[in-house]
Amino acid sequence: MLRSIPRYIWPVAALLLVVRLALNLGLNPGLEWNYDERRNGRIADNYLAGRGYVSLDPERKQLRPDSFHASFPVFVYVGWSRAGLPRHYLTLLVYAAAAGLYLVGGLYVQRTLRYFGLAPGAAWAGAGLWAVSPGVVYYIGAFWWFENLALPLLILVVYKLLRLHGGRPLRWPDALLITASVVLSCLLRGYLLAVYGLLFAVFLGLMSWKPARPRQAAWGLGLGLLLALGLAHAPIFLKNHRLFGAYTLSNQAGFELLQGHNSITQGRFMFDWDERQRPFDQFVRRHIPQLDSLNQYQESQARARLAREWVAAHPAGELRLWARKTALFFSPENFIADAPRTPWNPFTALTLLAFFGVLVLTLGRYRGLRFRAADALLLTPLVATWLLSLVFFVGFRWRFFAEPALLLFPMLVAGRLGWLRSGPTAQDTDR
Repeated sequence: MLRSIPRYIWPVAALLLVVRLALNLGLNPGLEWNYDERRNGRIADNYLAGRGYVSLDPERKQLRPDSFHASFPVFVYVGWSRAGLPRHYLTLLVYAAAAGLYLVGGLYVQRTLRYFGLAPGAAWAGAGLWAVSPGVVYYIGAFWWFENLALPLLILVVYKLLRLHGGRPLRWPDALLITASVVLSCLLRGYLLAVYGLLFAVFLGLMSWKPARPRQAAWGLGLGLLLALGLAHAPIFLKNHRLFGAYTLSNQAGFELLQGHNSITQGRFMFDWDERQRPFDQFVRRHIPQLDSLNQYQESQARARLAREWVAAHPAGELRLWARKTALFFSPENFIADAPRTPWNPFTALTLLAFFGVLVLTLGRYRGLRFRAADALLLTPLVATWLLSLVFFVGFRWRFFAEPALLLFPMLVAGRLGWLRSGPTAQDTDR
């Protein structure tokens, strides 16, 4: 596979890698973790000190059982500390892994565009555009977020599923690679369970029209993946059952569900959601007066119940929220960690304009355009993250997983229209 890469790509890839690492280290010279992982790090410290999986609640001024964010990183931090390794080594390891996967992501963007019929030069140009897109190169990519590990793995998995749908036999190295990529991604970012769940539902649906052998292989892959996910998440279920008496992956869902369904929300994450004097916290306490006496799981359940009650009582308001969230999801903003919003980015704006332009052309059957079965696999992460935004709120960190489809779909349609150089579909580009 590497032998097929043109020579001129190597210096470009090296330059991009240097820029990526320079941004990582230049913006974080102290090798600090982001705020989510600092909280998980404190839980790991408390566990190692014999206090259990707890963190300090700043409002109650007490240590309380905590399973708000993903538990797998906590397990990693505990093991890392027990091995006697400094934490800044882990920061460097994640940066190095993310940099390597950054190159892998670019390679599989190129492979994907080749599979859809673009000529090699156009496909490499598409890979370059992905590599310098705002979220990838700066807003998320320049910082210490596990999305930098998970997004390239999603691009790889989508490509492998495209090849299986196209008729390539399922080989055991690919089965292991797909399974490991999905499991690791979901352990790091729980919301990817929804993305991959929908992706594999679409994949299995498409494969149901195939002959018996590839159909059976696809179902074997799906069932094996489901088993692997269950085994990987079993320690998390057991830990949370010991803490809260319920088999859950985290307590975050109820909190975020209420953030997305109330009379105050604007459809995006509220940075002041837990500030006592702010309207949202007052709204919550007015409807859940016993809030301070609940543990984290009970509070999550109470918030989720309040969200469902609000939706049932305000159907028109919920429809307006869906429209607002959809407009926000497709706005030219990008993720930023410490501010409510970012200015509109020209690159993101042009990407969205191109996406909606070719979407209209395809729906209108312009010059014979039509959706193809393989397009469904490419577009499913986009649909899944949009649906997540409707269920919760618009989070540009999970919109990050829709951005490859937003960028690639206009390119492959341009290829079908002859606006970009295209060629025969590459059947063997990942050998």
